[in-house]
Amino acid sequence: MTTYAILDLEGEIDHVRLNQAIFSAQKAHPRMRTILRRKNLRLFREVQEDLGEGVLTVQDLASLQDANYERRLSEFLSQRIDIRKAFPFKVLLLRKNEVESSLIFSFHHSALDGLRALLFIRTIIESYNNGLTEGSPSFEDPRMYSKADELLAYANSQRSRVEHYYRKMGSDLFHRFVIDAFPPPTRVFHDNSGHSKEIEHYARTINPGELEQIVSKATSAGVELNDIILAATYRAVEKWNSMHGKVSKKIRIMAPVNMSPKGFRHVVSNQASWLSLSTTPEDRADPVKLLKKVRMDTIDATMNRKAFSLVYFFYFCSRFPLVVIRGMCRFLMITRTYVDSILITNFGTTWPKVGSKEPAVTGLGNSRIVNITGSTGVVTPMGFSICMGIYNKNLSISAAYRPALFLKEKMQMFLDLYVEEIKNYQVGLGEHDSKQGLTLPV
Repeated sequence: MTTYAILDLEGEIDHVRLNQAIFSAQKAHPRMRTILRRKNLRLFREVQEDLGEGVLTVQDLASLQDANYERRLSEFLSQRIDIRKAFPFKVLLLRKNEVESSLIFSFHHSALDGLRALLFIRTIIESYNNGLTEGSPSFEDPRMYSKADELLAYANSQRSRVEHYYRKMGSDLFHRFVIDAFPPPTRVFHDNSGHSKEIEHYARTINPGELEQIVSKATSAGVELNDIILAATYRAVEKWNSMHGKVSKKIRIMAPVNMSPKGFRHVVSNQASWLSLSTTPEDRADPVKLLKKVRMDTIDATMNRKAFSLVYFFYFCSRFPLVVIRGMCRFLMITRTYVDSILITNFGTTWPKVGSKEPAVTGLGNSRIVNITGSTGVVTPMGFSICMGIYNKNLSISAAYRPALFLKEKMQMFLDLYVEEIKNYQVGLGEHDSKQGLTLPV
């Protein structure tokens, strides 16, 4: 599984200096210069001291016979990273013309997830801008790799607070993987049946004015922005299926939820556990009631520690050899047990200044960072995933999808429908939720 980040730039980029900045970031974070090895049926990461020529590739569309930007981007996103032979990430500087370019990062999910990938990219940018060295105070961000597993320690500390914790955890896993798995969730309609693993990318942006209106509506209804995003996802999937003559019964959405307490700053990505909440047609009939259900289900899953059950489950799975883990994943996909209708990830605000929604990082050398979009891995049975984040008060919503399952025009139509559902969501004017201060999805 791969995580992508695309930085749209305006201005000149020195690729030699950029390559050196990537080297500096790799030296700061050994995991980013590792190769996967196997010994005695166990896998381990071997840190490499020789970085070779680096992971950066530079392409200039003006000098290529095939100067199609989207095709070049698709080719890069579709390339697999073999962590047995190469470092767990790669970078492409794609120059569109003398002024515009895109800096595209691809990370293997075993090394970094989306949030930590953004921190790593920031390290590269700071090195490029300031010439950071190993002696610089900010050279290593403690949020990238903590020495201890703070999430597991935090999860362990919660067991004594929950009566019959293991019984509840076992019951939750039983319901998730057995009872709730049948019938399987309704899939998002697609009219292609190809099997190509090629990946393409499409993005839309909600501007600052529109985003402010959505946040204002959420506040008036006593919910959060992410609650509207999740509720809108259910309704968009149902409307899309209905447009194509498909009846939606149960719809599931995989989404991260922030389990860490306030002030738990060193846990960055592992603070997010996956929740998999389902809805019925009755739930989705009234947008106001659906929004309340999403809000309360997320609070309930967080407050009674259900989210921890999946954390422990995957820690348990990680102790098996890789071949066993792959077999388990294939089983879950074939039976459609853990592969939901849709995967949606919201990274929140990218690199915010303390106490401000303005970005703390706005340029790469003499170039300006116009926008940042991200994409998460595409699980084949779903065919696409949605990723969003806020940069410079713009909410970017991007879809990574397999053209073997979705035509480009179809993917654009779905994302346009989804964006309109978010912008025009009916929230009602209920009482302010007393639990609004709880830290929920990021």
